[in-house]
Amino acid sequence: MTAKTQTAAEERKTQNGNRKEENGNAKQKKDLHSLLETGLKDVLSAERQLVQALPEVAQAADNEELEEAVNTHLEQTKKHVARLEKVMERLGISKTEEEKCAAMEGLIEEGRKIIREFERGAVRDSALIIGAQRIEHYEIAAYGSLCELADVLGEDKIHDLLGRTLDEEEETDQILSDIAQSVNDEAVELSQQQM
Repeated sequence: MTAKTQTAAEERKTQNGNRKEENGNAKQKKDLHSLLETGLKDVLSAERQLVQALPEVAQAADNEELEEAVNTHLEQTKKHVARLEKVMERLGISKTEEEKCAAMEGLIEEGRKIIREFERGAVRDSALIIGAQRIEHYEIAAYGSLCELADVLGEDKIHDLLGRTLDEEEETDQILSDIAQSVNDEAVELSQQQM
């Protein structure tokens, strides 16, 4: 390539880059602080959606232990929202500019589909537990990542607050696993009786 051709190619590349910026398609420069902020807003949206959805799940549960566990987690989730708001306040992050967490929205809709498609009983409860654990695993991944970011950024108090929530999410997941053992046994028994 001649020097003249190379210069023309560079000019076109610069012009194309400028057009992208003008059209709003340019990527924003992000750092770990902005990544933490985005993650906090996302998980706050997720927790707020759960506060609205969990009463429906508790009402749909046939197993009393499952219903109680969901109601207990609802109260925990309300505390998670307050804790996240405290974290965001400490970091100077606006709580009003959040986007809706699409992942949580999808997981909640899957739960509603279970409620619509399954009759009340052990099989529905088993499906509800599976859906609830999918939500817990999403939250565990989110809080684990946020804890790591806070740690790397030297935000020890933020790390501790998020870590407390992470511990509670892991505990809820274990409670659901324990409940699933008896619920699944009951579902198998019912299925064998219907054969």
